[in-house]
Amino acid sequence: MDGDPPPTNQNNPPPNQINPPPNQNNPPPTNQNNPPPTNQNNPPPTNQNNPPPTGGGQEETSTSDPHPDAPSTPSNDCVVTHAATPAQLCPVAGGLQYYFIGADGSTSIGPFISPFSDLAALYTAGAALLYSGVNPLTAKSVQIHYLASDSKIRVSTYYPDTQYDTDKPYTFTVNGSNAVSIIAW
Repeated sequence: MDGDPPPTNQNNPPPNQINPPPNQNNPPPTNQNNPPPTNQNNPPPTNQNNPPPTGGGQEETSTSDPHPDAPSTPSNDCVVTHAATPAQLCPVAGGLQYYFIGADGSTSIGPFISPFSDLAALYTAGAALLYSGVNPLTAKSVQIHYLASDSKIRVSTYYPDTQYDTDKPYTFTVNGSNAVSIIAW
């Protein structure tokens, strides 16, 4: 019947269900409408003089999808020149392609950020949350905002943990000319 949950295989429970009680008709969990994962132990970095904005009630408009023309690894014309960066932005199709960077320098393609002109047309005040998620290579949180009053993008994340540092913030802004200003590193 349409309303009945699918049968479960008690020898092989669904991956999100840990040891279900025997002989119970537990439907497998669904991932529909679940928000992207967050790292609650690693909130985005803050600066006491410039706390992160709340987004002004504006909805998140970006997805975690890369641009279809983006290379799978960062190109040579990326905007962050700091060698040990845990994040990278590269110009693609008038916007910026975000790349996650791991402790070993490995990369994973992340969300595409729309061109500044598109963002300026959509957001006239406050800070708009464009992306919130987790770097799959470091398990550190990442937030990307568009700061309307400054016409900049702010990236807030963390370096990978080392024996010397844990939860060290890495926050920077990028303007429409792709000039980078480091806020915390």
